[in-house]
Amino acid sequence: MQNLETAEQAVRQMWSFSQALDLALVDEEVRKGFSLEVGYQHGERVGYISVRLGEVLGLKGSDLFLLLLAGLLHDIGALGGFALAHGQSRLMEVHSQIGAEILKDFPGGDKLAAAILDHHKIPAIKADVPLMAKIISLADKLDLYMPRKKTTYKERTEILNYVRANSGKEFYPEVVQALEKVAGEEAFWLYLSELDLLNPTLDFLFFSKTEQDCVDYDGICDVIRSREFIENLGDIFAFLIDQKSEFTGKHSRRVAENAYKLAGHLGWPEKDQRDIMLAGLLHDLGKLAVPQKILDKPGVLHSGEIEIIRSHTYYTYNLLSAAGFDRNIIEWASYHHERLDGKGYPFRLSADLLSTGSRIMTIADMYAALTEDRPYRSGLPADKALEIIADGKGRSVDSELVDLARQVFL
Repeated sequence: MQNLETAEQAVRQMWSFSQALDLALVDEEVRKGFSLEVGYQHGERVGYISVRLGEVLGLKGSDLFLLLLAGLLHDIGALGGFALAHGQSRLMEVHSQIGAEILKDFPGGDKLAAAILDHHKIPAIKADVPLMAKIISLADKLDLYMPRKKTTYKERTEILNYVRANSGKEFYPEVVQALEKVAGEEAFWLYLSELDLLNPTLDFLFFSKTEQDCVDYDGICDVIRSREFIENLGDIFAFLIDQKSEFTGKHSRRVAENAYKLAGHLGWPEKDQRDIMLAGLLHDLGKLAVPQKILDKPGVLHSGEIEIIRSHTYYTYNLLSAAGFDRNIIEWASYHHERLDGKGYPFRLSADLLSTGSRIMTIADMYAALTEDRPYRSGLPADKALEIIADGKGRSVDSELVDLARQVFL
């Protein structure tokens, strides 16, 4: 059953990244561009609803798997393209186009991109859209229409009446019929009132499935087992993280490359080098939870804002842990603001708990940050940046790794 375990792990990873995306979309600087509420488990709920509807409509195997991924990440373009779409009345269409472009090269990208591209289309305007897009269109609107609590029988009836009344206009009739079927299950509504939708979704996708079921996923299990799957995912979210602020356009990529170089000069095996590069790509994943106005603030941050900024490593740790990444990757990504003297954050770890990889990441991050432009200063030259890093030898940073950094970066 190794293939099924691999598929389940892929769902866990995508689920965690969906949670990160929802954290970002709660950002008031993003929300004001929308007329509808976003965030608050939106991707997770759309993913769950989509899978339930898709199964009724005959999707299975790789198509059902891809439908879940499309549901989880259907708003991925709202963050990555927000700077371009800000202030435009066609934001919904723009973010759909950007989302499709982001996912087109992902495994199963042709179907994912088509689903994302048309998920805001309605039958009154365009009837000829892919089934996955029709499903996500209803799931998306249904979730935004539903309260974030246990629904009463009266509320469920009102929701269904609203959907029925708009069948053929706002909702595609075949998907409305599928909703009628799943809505008869008490559990369908009860699950949507719970905080944990991951386990019910996993049970629905994989419970009682055989190895042959996963073999029939048209190669999806083989694809998601590959390093390319997770590294592609890392690239996508590094891009999204860095798009959150106009001053961090390639920060995650630079940190990843810096860490990769340092690990290589230490003679690390290629697998470990690639792991620390992935950790570098994802080290600021938790920054998706930090409001853009704080990230781009040109002046001095007050204590409350500093506290919010510092929370990003905590979110990185939790998101990567929930996704089931290897322990090394979690620690290398999450401990980059810890210090040897135990005065770092968010865990106040002492030197004996900080591995070489975590120490590498600290220097890789500091060097990238110091040499990049920021709202309050221009980027520093390499020698000056390394001089500042060296001031923390033995306290914030590893002395031997600082000396290595001078050899690598100068």
